[in-house]
Amino acid sequence: MFRLLQLMAVLTVAFFSDETFAQIFDIKVTNYGFNTTANPQLKTIIDEQIATIETDINKGLPSTDPDRLMEGMANSSVMAGKGIGTDYASGMNVLLIGAGVGVGADLTKDKDTDGKLSGVNAASGVILGYNLGFMDTESILGMNTDRLNMYLNFMSYGHDTSLSDKADEKSDASLDMTSGGVHFRYDWVKGAGNKFLGWGGVKFHFGYEYNKTDITFKSTIKKKVEDDGLNGTINGAPEAKISTMTHSFPLALSTDVQIFYLLSLYGGIGADYNMGKAKAKGSLNGDKSNIACSSGAACTGAGNPTIQVQPQANINGTGNVNPFLFRGFAGLQINLPYIRIFGQVDKAFGNNLIGATAGVRFVY
Repeated sequence: MFRLLQLMAVLTVAFFSDETFAQIFDIKVTNYGFNTTANPQLKTIIDEQIATIETDINKGLPSTDPDRLMEGMANSSVMAGKGIGTDYASGMNVLLIGAGVGVGADLTKDKDTDGKLSGVNAASGVILGYNLGFMDTESILGMNTDRLNMYLNFMSYGHDTSLSDKADEKSDASLDMTSGGVHFRYDWVKGAGNKFLGWGGVKFHFGYEYNKTDITFKSTIKKKVEDDGLNGTINGAPEAKISTMTHSFPLALSTDVQIFYLLSLYGGIGADYNMGKAKAKGSLNGDKSNIACSSGAACTGAGNPTIQVQPQANINGTGNVNPFLFRGFAGLQINLPYIRIFGQVDKAFGNNLIGATAGVRFVY
């Protein structure tokens, strides 16, 4: 289970492409030290050197418009939590205990960039479910307690990974996830058949889901510049943090079929009311560095200037979650004695949001 959590964590922090124009870390020239209008050739040489270093630093890191990325992160957070805290086809009579992990992704390509994704997020949870038939009352809000199940889920998990361990540029990422929720399932229409070939009826699901993720990117830069008459070292330790917190209130209808006991197939439709957002903030954590321009015709013509540069994080942005999402979902479950292993896919209607969930459960 923890290996699967680690895989989801790595996928979450390492999915980003460096193919777009806006990068997490950039190097700002704070002072060229010469008249750039009078010496455009030297300015071009310096800018090309800086761009090469920036590309190297940002390999494997997010690279898209910050506000669009934050919107995608928020919506992906909601999709990552689907299927973790509820149950569609396990056949619980008294008690259910299990765990699951989910990942959500916004597959929309930003029209202003070349990025393949616009956001990704993850969620995890340990689930405890029980039938409410033990209660003294026969019904709650008109629902028969013998047909009403309650599920609680919660988990907090962290993972650190290295993205680059080069001597002149080290990049690390850490992911902290906290998720929780409460769900109810009501067997609205009873099923028919038996365990070898049966229909599970129609089930009504409702509840609350909370998901919070913090992704931190750190880069320690010590890049030497020795080309085209330039000589110096760029130092810095910029840091960027993406924080996402979402609340989702799902409603869903599902049905399922069981084939030869071993296999169950289920699916349904759902509607979610969502709140929350994702925010990104960068910090400099570094002083200005000097690069000498002391040789070559371009440097001499500009008076052998000293160029000042400073690494910085370039990801400040905020994005809100879509307040309403409508989705369909489908899953496959392997039924073993007292054990259920399942995988599920959710797809939102009208956009490119998807989610995938997997888990294992003990059922009695």
